[in-house]
Amino acid sequence: MASSTVSDAHQAPPQINPDLEDLAHQVHEEFDDHLDPLAVNECLNRVAAQFDDATVRSFVPLLVRRYVNDELHVLMEHVLDGDAAAGGVPV
Repeated sequence: MASSTVSDAHQAPPQINPDLEDLAHQVHEEFDDHLDPLAVNECLNRVAAQFDDATVRSFVPLLVRRYVNDELHVLMEHVLDGDAAAGGVPV
């Protein structure tokens, strides 16, 4: 079975399973302005890897999107809290 994960966040454009390409693009559109794109890729890798062995793939994009969204929102809150603690103005 093909892997759902992005190959390596430190290499040239990551390769992702075709059923998650649109999702990865949407996630990057939403979070790249607020978080490091490598952190977004790492989150996508980690979450998608949980579904690598899924025999039924119909809901994988929906589940990956939900878990990635939750995780990145928490990470973004931590980043904003860190900025506020350092005297920065949250966006």
